[in-house]
Amino acid sequence: MDKATDNPGKRLVILAQEEIDALYGLPRFTQEERDEYFTLSAQEKEALGQLHSLKSKVFFVLQLGYFKASHMFFVFGLKDIEEDAAYVWDKYFPAFDDADPEIAEATRLKQQRLILDLYKYRNADAAIRRTLEARAQKSAAVCGKPIYVFRELMHHLAEQRIVPPGYSVMQNIVGSALAKEQRRLADIAYKQVDPTAKEALNRLLEDTTGLHEITLLKRDPRDFSHHEIRREVERGEQMRALYDLSQKLMKWEFPRLCRGGSQTLRIPGVYLPLVPSFLPKPVASRASCRCSCFCFSPVAIRPL
Repeated sequence: MDKATDNPGKRLVILAQEEIDALYGLPRFTQEERDEYFTLSAQEKEALGQLHSLKSKVFFVLQLGYFKASHMFFVFGLKDIEEDAAYVWDKYFPAFDDADPEIAEATRLKQQRLILDLYKYRNADAAIRRTLEARAQKSAAVCGKPIYVFRELMHHLAEQRIVPPGYSVMQNIVGSALAKEQRRLADIAYKQVDPTAKEALNRLLEDTTGLHEITLLKRDPRDFSHHEIRREVERGEQMRALYDLSQKLMKWEFPRLCRGGSQTLRIPGVYLPLVPSFLPKPVASRASCRCSCFCFSPVAIRPL
């Protein structure tokens, strides 16, 4: 099991703290970026005119600039962003003077709705979250890495012009999808892997000569001599039963992988084990071919 999912009772670890801050943190602008993001178009000025107090207008321009930079909304006070606030005051509201650095929640939500309408974006409501859960389940069947599922969902949100949910919500969605996929695969293995195959898999982890069998199988031949080639063939014969098992299991997974399209076949560990399926039978049946496809596949093998 991946360390990211081996975390009982806690949320899934997908991003490092620095990555979370970069993605979900309040933008920190340079002077050039302030000129870019806080400059208002005609439509934005028209939306600004729907607000009444100077303070609400200041917060609107700030929230709008941050949204244009990140396509997310933030809760902040003027003391949190003093340099950005001073820039907006000087440029648009030189007469602004308010000792209260906060705005009411209702005002903040109204401003967010105005911004969503301006840029044709939507918030991730309950229906959208259910759609994300379904997409996460499909992505988890393609690749078991949390970051892959997370990026697939973020890409979908950007394409559909949807404001991403909070990081904790994404953790729950991705974690739930991966847990369901693990249970699904475990159920297939429980039903399809017989005791003989389990014993063969366990032997791969035996340490009889100072090295695990799986390590020896992955070792490259020293050269192309007759001895080394014969040893490779012998290794392939050792793996024949497990290769046959993999073909049996692939009957369950191959239709799902095909539905994933070309993106699926570019995922490490998916394409290589399928190679024998596309080769003529005389070639695919050779032990060296079977051995190569099995040994170079990065899929981890553990006792069942």
